[in-house]
Amino acid sequence: MRSFWLNLNLAIGVTVVALASPCFAKKTNQALYEDPFDIAAGGASLTRASKDGILLANPAQLPLGSKIIRWIGLTTSVLTNKESVETAQDLIATASGKGSSDEGTSDSSGAQAFIDKVFENPLRVGWGISFSILANNFGTTLFSRFEPDFQANEFGEYGMPEIHFTAESYHGAGVGLALRTPFRWLYLGATTKYIYASEPDLNVELTNQEKIKELSSPSLMQDLAGHNKGTGLDLGTLLFFQGSYVDYNLALKVDDVGNTALKGSGTSPTSFKQTAHAGVGVTLHTGADAIHFALDYRDIQGAYAEEQFKRIYAGTKVTLRTYLGVAAGFYQGYPTMGAEIDLILMRLALCSYTRELGDHPGVNPRRIYLASLSTGF
Repeated sequence: MRSFWLNLNLAIGVTVVALASPCFAKKTNQALYEDPFDIAAGGASLTRASKDGILLANPAQLPLGSKIIRWIGLTTSVLTNKESVETAQDLIATASGKGSSDEGTSDSSGAQAFIDKVFENPLRVGWGISFSILANNFGTTLFSRFEPDFQANEFGEYGMPEIHFTAESYHGAGVGLALRTPFRWLYLGATTKYIYASEPDLNVELTNQEKIKELSSPSLMQDLAGHNKGTGLDLGTLLFFQGSYVDYNLALKVDDVGNTALKGSGTSPTSFKQTAHAGVGVTLHTGADAIHFALDYRDIQGAYAEEQFKRIYAGTKVTLRTYLGVAAGFYQGYPTMGAEIDLILMRLALCSYTRELGDHPGVNPRRIYLASLSTGF
């Protein structure tokens, strides 16, 4: 057991050191960075995105609204999955219930409790940061999102205990332009982006000493910490038909036009595939309140060959006097919900959603809780 525990600590330590460098990414049909309130509304953001998410969701939305300066501000978010919270609560409860009379026994029991929890529940944490300046026809954003994921299996591919490390991370910058056409209802937009990305995916057999020794190899560390970078282009259109109380929206967007090539010291990804998306939206509104219904269908041509449930995003946003918002929807086949409160120079948002890491709903889900704080105007 002592050898097993040391191997587990070594595997975690090496991976944490590698993942501490923000250079890991997995991308299919999602935007590189999503605003928390958009995620709460099922991720359907092609026709109506929130502040920091506009440039990467659909830059053709920039001309909407009457303000010349739409947003200047910083958004910081943190997240964790439901199982991580439960594991932390159980370990704290176990530790607080131990006496100090038998320190050796307590340490051994604590280590065993940690191992049991690791093999029972996947662990996922993460953070995101975005700084944006948005006007009614121009915008720029700096973004960073990093989510490492840790899952232990009592019986791995070869029937022995193993740990699987992976991560999703996106870092870069985007500059967007939008214009109103002679047709009042047609808007066009484009975002050029610089991307810094990598894609770690590591399985460690805890009983294989040779594999454990490979974890300290400089070449493996270099592969894990390596990153690729490149520039890409997104194009978007928005058909916006405004009425006195009802608005209708239709959006078409192409991400990574011509494929975005990524080069560097990382082994993957080497490119982000071109994907086409379509979205529809209906907004019921008064002078200050609004209800927005949206449906997005991503990766129309099936470039990433994903199942249908990972390509459909739907949700509803309700905003009251521009100070309070609630949202709900379906993201990758799972329900989402969230709320935000806007205090003029500060915005607080909470949301809950699920990421499915498997091929079908229920295979390998992560129920995620996210909290964010925005400051700006």
